[in-house]
Formats: sequence, C-alpha cells, structure tokens
Amino acid sequence: MSGQGGVTTLHRLLVGEAPWVFLLEVGCRALVVYAALFIVMRLLGKRMAAQLSISEMAVMLTLGAAIGAPLQTPSQGVLPAVVLLGCALVFQRGLSALSFRWRRVEVAVQGDVTLLLRDGRLLMDDVRGAGLTLDRVHSELRGQGIVQLGQLRRVYLESTGRFTLLTYRQPRPGLSLIPAAPGREQPLGDGSLSCTCCGYTSTADAEGWPRCPYCEHDHWQPAAPVGSPEAKKSTAQARSA
Repeated sequence: MSGQGGVTTLHRLLVGEAPWVFLLEVGCRALVVYAALFIVMRLLGKRMAAQLSISEMAVMLTLGAAIGAPLQTPSQGVLPAVVLLGCALVFQRGLSALSFRWRRVEVAVQGDVTLLLRDGRLLMDDVRGAGLTLDRVHSELRGQGIVQLGQLRRVYLESTGRFTLLTYRQPRPGLSLIPAAPGREQPLGDGSLSCTCCGYTSTADAEGWPRCPYCEHDHWQPAAPVGSPEAKKSTAQARSA
C-alpha cells in the first residue's frame, strides 16, 4: 500500500489526474496552439513585433490567457483556444480599421501624442498630465544625448511612451540636465538664468524677477552655455541619429 501510495503521490505530483499518455497529448496540443498563435501574430502585422500600444498589449494578454488552459487541462480541447485567437485577431483588425477611419477612435484606443517641451521650455501642465516627473523627463533626455534644454525645439511623448526630440541646429543657452558633481565647476554662460523647474531661460536678473512667469517657480541657476563640449558632442550625436 505504501508503495502504491508513493507511486500515486508521484503520479499526481507530476501529471495530476491525467494519465501518463497525456504528456504526449500536451506536445500535440502545444504544436497546434503554437501554429495558430504564430499565424495570428503574423496576421496582426509588424507592429506586434515592435513597441506595443495599449490595444496591442491587451491583445497580447488575451493571447496568453487563451493558450494556457488547453495546454494544461485534459478536459478542455484545443478548438476553443483557436476560436479565442481568431476573435483577438478580428478585434485588433477591427479597431485598426476604425482608428484609421476616425481619429476620435484612434485617440480613445491608442492615446494621443503630447507636447512636453517647446523652444527649450518644459510645458509643466502637460508633463504633469502625462504622469511624468522632472527626474523621469531629464533621465529620458540624457539617455538620448541631451545635456541642456536649450538644444531642444520640441519634445513629444508618443502614444507608445517613446520620446521624440526635435533639436536646434544652433543650440541656445538652457537648463543643464547634468547633475552637479562635487568639486566640478559648471561652465559659465552668457549671464542668462534658467528656471530649475521648467527650464525657461532669460537674461533678466532673478532678483528682479523672483518667480518664473510660466511655472511660478522661484529657483534659478546660471544657464548652461551653448558652446560647452558636452552640448556640441550631444548635438552632433542627435543629428547623426
């Protein structure tokens, strides 16, 4: 009895209530579901292999939920999973067609592009509306080779969450994005001051203009100069990209 009990426990641990032959059936089920999933992914288009939008992420989650049960549950067949894959394909294709025809549907489903920066100055209301922090924005910009906001003409937050940058051919003085290191002196600019919040830059004296006219922040710092080696290097990298 103990031997049979041990075998029964091992059997239940490894394959559950199904017989051993179900392992071979799992292989066949996986082959059928994989082929159906591959076909559906191919029909969904190249976007599914790139960065996903919200609707495409929903489709991916649906596909993952659809293929799980028929692979592991002996009492469920493969056909329902194939039907679910087909429904996901129809839904995605239908939303794509409606989005192409009506922009309101596209904005509701995919989201819209957001302008985060104009002429070297962050639009703080739009930054907050997008759920971003200044640290996150600065980090993203540094990751694309930007060292000061005066290099930028426009920054867009795409519906996919990616930042798109349009740079000036001739950068302007702007807010430095490089954290000040101990013992490292910031290069002196032309006397311009930058708001440490939105990056608005002006030659006005901060003592006579205590608050930023755009974000009402009251902290200023010397603007990063146009001709710094870091700015020249990052501008060249942005152009080559």
